[in-house]
Amino acid sequence: MNFLPWRTKRQLFYFGIFALIILAIIAGLVLYYWPQATCTDNKQNGQEEGIDCGGPCSIPCIGEIRDLSVSWVRFFKSREGFYDVAALVDNPNLYACLPVLKYRFTLEDVNHVIITIKENETFINPGEKQIIFESDIMTGSRIPRYAYINFEAQQNWKYIKTEKTFLSVVRKDFVNSPFPQLSAEIRNDSVLDIKNVFANAALYDDKGNVIGVSSTKIDLIPASSVQFAYFTWPLPFDKEPATIEIFVTTNLTINVNK
Repeated sequence: MNFLPWRTKRQLFYFGIFALIILAIIAGLVLYYWPQATCTDNKQNGQEEGIDCGGPCSIPCIGEIRDLSVSWVRFFKSREGFYDVAALVDNPNLYACLPVLKYRFTLEDVNHVIITIKENETFINPGEKQIIFESDIMTGSRIPRYAYINFEAQQNWKYIKTEKTFLSVVRKDFVNSPFPQLSAEIRNDSVLDIKNVFANAALYDDKGNVIGVSSTKIDLIPASSVQFAYFTWPLPFDKEPATIEIFVTTNLTINVNK
């Protein structure tokens, strides 16, 4: 049974509408004056996980970043007085990348005396293994015995939403004579063209030791298509490689692949 008179019901109805209007105004004021993350105000606000980092900011918080790891560093004589140097580097961070990765190769002799230092920069995508390669580093008459790679202490890490390059190696063919040559088919599985594709090949013997590294660049791989990459070495190897790895990448922070 309904014991409320019609007049009272109408008053309650109007009161309800009025209350909803007031709540809407209050919610709007809260949203308007709620501190928003600016990522540049030297304060932790909004959904930031630290001061101007994490959450909606493009810069990860320092405590969240894991250091790059180096699987190996090797050098190879390219010609008299010159050496190629390579390192396999792993970025364990799944969503953080380095658009600019500054590094330094150091070659030392048998007494750990520095022969030469080569500095340069590259990039590394989230969760990516990549070969860093420098060719024809001059050593003169001195013979290197040790090789090292170091990274600049302060690196500008960035979060990116795109964590896939959509690049894959679908075929590899190696010949050792008259000079070593490796050809590989690189496939672009995305619906967009990919520019500036970097490919690095590492050859391993049956004990897992690196016996050769080579690098090449492909200017463009059209969408949903395949391009060939070619790698060469000056002299035949004593034995054909037991294993071949090819690392293919492109800078996700600047490539139109999103």
